[in-house]
Amino acid sequence: MTGSRRVRTGACEGLRIVDFSTWMAGPLATMLLADNGADVVKVESPDGDPARDLPAFQTWNRGKRSVTLDLKSDGGRERALKLVRTADVIVTSYRPGVAERLGIGYDKVHEVNPRAVYAAISGYGAEGERSHLKGYEALVCAKFGRMMMFERIADRAGPGYPAVPCASYSAAMLTAQGVLAALHRRRQTGAGQKVDVSLLAALIPYDLIMWIGRQMREPEPEAEEQTATMYLHSLMGKRQMLGSDDTDVKDAQSKAYDPKQVHRPDFRVPRPNYLTAVTKDGVWLQFANTIDHLCFAQMQALDLLDVYGDERFAKLPAVADEADSETLWEIVLERVRSKTYDEWMAVFDEHQDVAVERIRWPLESLDHRQVEHNGHAVDVPGTGGRETQQIGPLVRFSESQSQTGRRAPNLGEHTEEVLAEAAVAVAPQPPPSAANTNGEGPLAGVTVVDFSAWIAAPYSTGVLANLGARVIRVEVTGGDFSRYSTDGLLSFPMTQGKESIALDLKQPQGREIAQKLIRQADMIVHNFRPGVPERLGIDYETCHTLNPQAIYLNAASYGDSGPDRRKPAFYAIAAANGGSQMRQTGAGHPRPDSQNLPLDELKDEAWRLLKAAEWNADPIAALGSATALLLALYARDGDGSGEGAADSGGQELMTTMLCSNMYANSDETITYDGRPEPPRVDADVTGVGPLYRLYQAAEGWVFLACLRRAEWSAFCDAVERPELASRWDEAWVGGEGATALAASIQEILRGHSAADWERLLAEQDVPIAAVELRAPGQFCLEDETMRELGHMVQVESETYGTYWRHGALQKFSEDGQTFGPWEPLGGRTRAILTELGYGVEEIATLAGDGVVEVWKGTEVTA
Repeated sequence: MTGSRRVRTGACEGLRIVDFSTWMAGPLATMLLADNGADVVKVESPDGDPARDLPAFQTWNRGKRSVTLDLKSDGGRERALKLVRTADVIVTSYRPGVAERLGIGYDKVHEVNPRAVYAAISGYGAEGERSHLKGYEALVCAKFGRMMMFERIADRAGPGYPAVPCASYSAAMLTAQGVLAALHRRRQTGAGQKVDVSLLAALIPYDLIMWIGRQMREPEPEAEEQTATMYLHSLMGKRQMLGSDDTDVKDAQSKAYDPKQVHRPDFRVPRPNYLTAVTKDGVWLQFANTIDHLCFAQMQALDLLDVYGDERFAKLPAVADEADSETLWEIVLERVRSKTYDEWMAVFDEHQDVAVERIRWPLESLDHRQVEHNGHAVDVPGTGGRETQQIGPLVRFSESQSQTGRRAPNLGEHTEEVLAEAAVAVAPQPPPSAANTNGEGPLAGVTVVDFSAWIAAPYSTGVLANLGARVIRVEVTGGDFSRYSTDGLLSFPMTQGKESIALDLKQPQGREIAQKLIRQADMIVHNFRPGVPERLGIDYETCHTLNPQAIYLNAASYGDSGPDRRKPAFYAIAAANGGSQMRQTGAGHPRPDSQNLPLDELKDEAWRLLKAAEWNADPIAALGSATALLLALYARDGDGSGEGAADSGGQELMTTMLCSNMYANSDETITYDGRPEPPRVDADVTGVGPLYRLYQAAEGWVFLACLRRAEWSAFCDAVERPELASRWDEAWVGGEGATALAASIQEILRGHSAADWERLLAEQDVPIAAVELRAPGQFCLEDETMRELGHMVQVESETYGTYWRHGALQKFSEDGQTFGPWEPLGGRTRAILTELGYGVEEIATLAGDGVVEVWKGTEVTA
């Protein structure tokens, strides 16, 4: 990090926020802004945020000031409007219509303060057939089909409960991104606008490929030729990248295309390079060595290189036969439980190309050596004078400063102070007439040069592309690995809406082209391990010299220094360390003394843990990185006002997969003396207690989510069992009483279909949802409301024709968004080089020398 320039205050210094939100999503979003210097006033009812009873309230609300107002009274509404009159940002989390009834709806706030950005978080969005339903995390997951992602973990049929609050985490990140993007636009127009965020749309990033996989695997007759072309392009790219001959391409061309053969189901056993295993002393490890050289490093560390001499395993990590894969799985399981955890860690420290991590609970992640080194765990004063340890700042800035040292406020602690300030505050001048945005996104005019690979970092720049940024994706000649993983399906979310230029950065001419791109960039992104950016000429010092105004993000796995800086990581590694995997496994698992189990039982336990490592860790990291870039853009925008030094607009940022995934588990990642144990997912993976779990209906499944006593009473009255209302406390204590209550509820809910229960109980405002039994990809493609809300949009690709893709993650009242199609490798190489001043002959020479790769169109040639 460079220390010669002026160190700024927080990226959001001077930003004034009035936060009416509760629970997790809104408070976590405004906590991020408070950590970075924003003055956040938390407005609570006299009863307080219901999340005050949770340990995580102290994390989600640190650094804020608390004001209590009764918005159901005239006086309370009047005081609220005085607060918003001078605010830059207002955040709410009511169901549609509630804020209007309380006198703080967008239209009223915009009338009082037209400069304010107004973020409205809801369960299902401001419109649509589900907008009236209660929007608790699990209810939204039920309606999105997300619970079908966990149907295979327990030994039962049906949906499973998602343990990690991914919807709330994502909604927090999308809210922060939407606010910061709208503030960036306000610099041009002078006016604020409304940003709508829903937990439903916040789940879209976790459907990475199912939406496109369904379209490609079950093609309509007229689309089948396009699908075959995609497969052949994938094989061509593999040949170019791996240096293989073209035999596989010719073989493919000589055969009829068979989607079932290309997209065959996964094996029912783990791959030998992507598995869980237990050590001699009972510590579970997650391995994730998906690339050839990483798999080789894993086998070398395990002293199993001799398996390559067996023709069945000569092409690891590829294994053609499921029985052979199971045989090698057994070999690895036995080898791992031959040494203790400490013994293996000593081995892995010598083989730092091995992606392996201990499977931890969220609290245990605070003790990880790299977490401590990075400052991802910080001490923060807690309520009642006790000290807490919490997750640290999401982003490390080279110039701005994040501050996490102020505790969460007591209820109403700052009411008099804040209201006195509001009484004398001067409202800002009305803005001039807003500029015509012509449907552009709020980030129109921002250029991002993206050198990153695989999933997490490329997805983050895709989020910015949706918001209108121009994203130039710099890929290696032959293409990024994501183009060939999952038969090419990953290339869709990684490239859509971007401009691809393929460069060989190992050649001087390639580095020269990259540096020309860097000179015109607003943001530069990479996710290489330490030392690689320097070798490729795209390290921070080089980039800052070329372009002092550029924001430079290292979207790291572990970090750029520290004991694990050189270790690779994929989604399962981040899930293992952050606690997601252990939370999802279910009560009683992993079984005690697993290391002593017979092999068949050990395999069952290992398979269960692996299935619990759902690939949410990549989207989690991606959304954290996108938020970091927009925080830095807001800081740079502030410098643009003339308050900062002329050469201090750009700075270096670092995010890590470790930290972002700790944020997703922030409901549990806090410790202090006397902290109660969090509720655990039951063994059947149905939920965390009788009032927050899945139940079978006469037809289908429902999720009941009575988080408040009044909701439970409403349920009991609606089902004509009022005597059950007195068992509220019993429901949360656990034990035999809770088990008996769950059985009683199950008997009741067997009486009607899931759809009927949702319809009948919604009329009584009971929080219950009929579970969507389609997987997310199918739901997104087939649900009309998702299309009506703009969450699914049609795009036109020159290569694949018309197809549906994910659309809006947020909605802006005054700005459009941009949704481009799949981008071929080198699809804009020629255009970008021309823009940079290269002539036709120069481009031909560069292509002939292998410095660049130019897309030749839809025709596939061997």
